[in-house]
Formats: sequence, C-alpha cells, structure tokens
Amino acid sequence: MKTELITAAIELRVTPTGGAGFDKLARQICQYSQVKSLTLVSGGYDFRLTVEGKDLKEVALFVSEKLAAMDGVVSTKTHFELKKYKEDGIVIPHESCDNREVITL
Repeated sequence: MKTELITAAIELRVTPTGGAGFDKLARQICQYSQVKSLTLVSGGYDFRLTVEGKDLKEVALFVSEKLAAMDGVVSTKTHFELKKYKEDGIVIPHESCDNREVITL
C-alpha cells in the first residue's frame, strides 16, 4: 500500500550572503531530502520550496528546526496542500458523493 505524503509549499525570506548571493543558501537547502523543489522567486519572498513529509507534524518540525534555524533565513510561510484539482496539466477527477458518516445522538 502506497503511503500518502503531505505536501507543503514554503516561502522563505532570506538575507543573501555577500559574494555568493542566494546560491549558497540554495545549495544548503537542496541538501535536505524533504525538499522536492526550490525556486528563486520575485515578490515578498525570495525562495519557494515544495516539501514532502509523512504528516503535518514532520513538515512543521522540518520548517522550524531546519529551515527557520538556518543562518540567513529571516522568515518562513508554510502552505499545506489540502486537495489537488489539477497536476501536470491533468485534471484530477473527484467523486461528488459525500462519504461523511452520519452521527446521531
């Protein structure tokens, strides 16, 4: 049985180091197996990462203990994926039935 992983998009605001700019931090971040993608972006944050973990706690601990603790990281913003509707150009079909259980008192 395939274990479903939790995916999060994380934005990092950093202070680039002199001479190496963003590249030194990018190389450090890329070393973590949890990081599936890393992109330098424009806007309010400098990096956008895609991170995977076995559960919300694992991703949250990775962000707080590894990413946020790195020299040069000023702030983080984490967005957990809740439901996918389209990926790699393909619309993901979802059943329209309600699978919630009825609770009576």
